[in-house]
Amino acid sequence: MSDPRSPALNQARRSAYRGVLRDHRRQRETLAALALVLVLVLGAASGLSCRTSTKPEDPPGLTLSLDAVPLLLKADSTSVATIWATVMEQGSPVADSTVVVFAASMGAITAEALTRDGLARATYRADQEEPGVASIVAHVRAVRDTVLVTVY
Repeated sequence: MSDPRSPALNQARRSAYRGVLRDHRRQRETLAALALVLVLVLGAASGLSCRTSTKPEDPPGLTLSLDAVPLLLKADSTSVATIWATVMEQGSPVADSTVVVFAASMGAITAEALTRDGLARATYRADQEEPGVASIVAHVRAVRDTVLVTVY
C-alpha cells in the first residue's frame, strides 16, 4: 500500500481532477450549444417573440412591441441587453411618461420605464452563470408583449 502523501499519488489525483474539470467544461459547452440550437430552431418557428398585443384583424388602438439588443448574451453575470418597448396608440406614439412594466423569467431587469416619443428602455442583466432562455414580458395597461433572450 502506498503512502497517501506520496508525490506520485498526489500527481495522479491532480491529473484525475483536471480530467474531471475538463469533462465538466465540455459538458457545459455542449449544453450551451444545444440550448442555442434549440432556441434558434424554436425562434425560427415562432419569430423569436410572442406578439400578444396586436393581430392583423385587431382594430387600431394601443400596441406594444418589444425588441432586445442583443438577443444572445454570454452567461457571465456582466452581459446586458437593452430592451426596447415601442408603444403606439391609434398609430401615433403614446403620451410621454406612460408607464411600461417589465418582468423576466430569469436574470434581472429594470422594473418600470417611462415612455418618451413612444419608446421605453429597460436593461436586462443575465445575473446567472447557467445557460437558458429568458422570457421578458412588458405590459402597458392591458396590452403585453414578450421577447426571448438566449443566455449561453
